[in-house]
Amino acid sequence: CCFKMCFSLPVELKEKIQPEILELIKQQRLNRLVEGTCFRKLNSRRRQDKFWYCRLSPNHKVLHYGDLEESPQGEVPHDSLQDKLPVADIKAVVTGKDCPHMKEKGALKQNKEVLELAFSILYDSSGQLNFIAPDKHEYCVWTDGLNALLGKDMLSDLTRNDLDTLLSMEIKLRLLDLENIQIPDAPPPIPKEPSNYDFVYDCN
Repeated sequence: CCFKMCFSLPVELKEKIQPEILELIKQQRLNRLVEGTCFRKLNSRRRQDKFWYCRLSPNHKVLHYGDLEESPQGEVPHDSLQDKLPVADIKAVVTGKDCPHMKEKGALKQNKEVLELAFSILYDSSGQLNFIAPDKHEYCVWTDGLNALLGKDMLSDLTRNDLDTLLSMEIKLRLLDLENIQIPDAPPPIPKEPSNYDFVYDCN
């Protein structure tokens, strides 16, 4: 009976904690969107030689975006980005081969890496905002964040890994609390230095 109770406790804790952890991950993703990201543009020859920047407004209601002459150093201010898209106008977020810019003639013949970094925002009747993420991490951050804005689940590998890691840490900490093991709020003080360093170790 005791074993059964101990076994079920982490399961019950996980069910209780998981929504809290997912909310934490959601806020982290949205904060990253507020900071914004520089994306490369694919032209008709699929050369990535132009840049554009996109970021979410602090109130999470508008996406600001615009072209750049070169890759920026740090964040780009909202007021320097020429275009904006209200989040309320977003109809869907699609990825990979479902993106409009990946359906163009010959586009699917390009390397698999580009296809795995592609996502698009669909808005109005035929409006679209097409992205090629700079790397897989940014792809996960943006697709997670956009899905969170639309009230949908965050399904990326990054979210799954973050959730597993944070859940494991939180469950271990709460189980320590149940065992009445005191976790100090501050690190222990550093002990005084010894009067001398003439230590002798006899390995024989």
